[in-house]
Amino acid sequence: MNPELQTVVDRLELAERQSRGWKMMTMAALALAVVALVLPLLRGNEPKSDRAKFSVVEANRFLLRDVHGAVVGGLESASDGTLRLVLGQRGGASAHIVVQPHESQITLNAPDGQWRAVLAGSNQPSLSLSPDGRAANAALMTRDDGTGSVLLRDALGRPRFRAP
Repeated sequence: MNPELQTVVDRLELAERQSRGWKMMTMAALALAVVALVLPLLRGNEPKSDRAKFSVVEANRFLLRDVHGAVVGGLESASDGTLRLVLGQRGGASAHIVVQPHESQITLNAPDGQWRAVLAGSNQPSLSLSPDGRAANAALMTRDDGTGSVLLRDALGRPRFRAP
């Protein structure tokens, strides 16, 4: 065998080896594609999940429960148009948002269940803060004429600052 023919044979063997690699990769890709097509058909017989997906859910009331099943909040709509969102347990720390036709209110309660902050949105908006849930020790209020007032009380409930 002459050197030129040997070179041709060597190149042919190299081309055959490279061709085998491509054939193996093509077969693996084809097998993977078949598995990807058949797998969803096989999984279709499994029982469906207990969670459903919907684009719209309608209700007048939603309850939020913790992992133990206790109610820890909710969202509801009353017949008079009032909307309520409550986050937290009754008698404990919680946040309440109430929207009525002519006013809205956000209330924050402390762990003892007493209110600590109230933000009221109406024609006369106000902000009240209380350390004990009884009387506001700090309050910002507005009046019908558009003027505002500030009231600060001491620990005994006596007025310490009022403007105007």
